[in-house]
Amino acid sequence: MAQLVDETTHRFRAAVVLAAWCGLRRGEICALRTEDVDLQSGVVRVRRNYVELLEQPTRFEKDPKSDAGKRTVTIPPHVLPVLKDHAEAFAGAEFFFVDRYGHRARGNAIYQAYVRARKKVGVDISFHDLRHTGQSLAAATGASLVDLKKRLGHSSTAAAQRYMHAVEGRDAQIAKALSDMALDGDATKLPKSF
Repeated sequence: MAQLVDETTHRFRAAVVLAAWCGLRRGEICALRTEDVDLQSGVVRVRRNYVELLEQPTRFEKDPKSDAGKRTVTIPPHVLPVLKDHAEAFAGAEFFFVDRYGHRARGNAIYQAYVRARKKVGVDISFHDLRHTGQSLAAATGASLVDLKKRLGHSSTAAAQRYMHAVEGRDAQIAKALSDMALDGDATKLPKSF
């Protein structure tokens, strides 16, 4: 993962880590406002999707995700330096990801930067697969199904959710465990249970 981030154009490295370690969708990343990324508290607030920003979405644009997609995700501590670097060097006044002209970054620009990096590294995974990687890594920390659904903004299995509730503060534990896993350098190694 580190090599993939290093090979990504500096302007879009933070997008890759948000997808891989926080489970954000590309549309959610493009829609992030600078105020949504709270580096002091170590959280990112997902309030909207890219399609919600468009005045006239094309027929190819996907509908915004359900209300479950609107969430606050704790940022793993090892990811904070990448986001801080991005905030200082590239974030716009309104949007966290902007192009070199200061306009909100388009999903295709992030995708193309990612494709160039993945070719250099020699991996064949889609940008959306980074989100699945994030979910798998979070699951490896011992996160429950409810924790994962909350962290990634999933809304399925409504009946099960009536009986299961995410424990407050659990997302912060998941984020810390993700950093521990990254610092250890072995994402296949399961951490001690909480």
